[in-house]
Amino acid sequence: MLPGICLLYLNWDFHYRCWLSTHKSISRFVYKVFHLATSDLKKDHLFVRRFGEVIQKCSDKIYADKDSDILLEDLEIASVIMEEPIDTFHHGKEEEVYFPSTHDKNNFSEDIRKFLIEHELGRRISRMFKRELLIPRKCINEGKQTGSKEPIARFLKSYAIFITDHLGKEDKFFDIVEDKGIISFDEDKMIRHHYELCKNKSGGQARIEELLKLLEYLEYRDWME
Repeated sequence: MLPGICLLYLNWDFHYRCWLSTHKSISRFVYKVFHLATSDLKKDHLFVRRFGEVIQKCSDKIYADKDSDILLEDLEIASVIMEEPIDTFHHGKEEEVYFPSTHDKNNFSEDIRKFLIEHELGRRISRMFKRELLIPRKCINEGKQTGSKEPIARFLKSYAIFITDHLGKEDKFFDIVEDKGIISFDEDKMIRHHYELCKNKSGGQARIEELLKLLEYLEYRDWME
């Protein structure tokens, strides 16, 4: 009789463990389905990484050939992408609503503090790059030689490094938020509502699509080959 009871217990224990494993998998899936606010930021990261590859290639090209035929207009487009979709829109969504909504949960405050410092670093590089572009633009308007492109290449490389490092850290953070179900369904809905407000402040869907086309334009430039 005792062996039969043991066998029954082992059978019950096996099925319970299977149910528990399935339940946890379903829970993680449900959390991720509801975490649309987090997946939205991850989607932004795909765009930003594409841009990072473009400016890294551009920087490498300039370093390899100081007289490279990269148009100033292409570099000015890169500056616009740094300023609008990355800083104003993407970082704006994080800073205005996503980070405040997660700041006091799971001891995230220190991670978020570091993310905000890194955002400021990205802005600083972007401003210096934009300011550097004013020099060749002025020279062209005055019919003069544009001078060295090394500072331009340096700022592009710095921003590409910033993208790779910063996005890697944020993606790990987002994975934790999703896996632990940090954001409730109602919070997710509220955050996404604020995303729409951020998008409207950034020029709306039409401007977002226009900026995406500008990135695609850079990706197919001859110097990207």
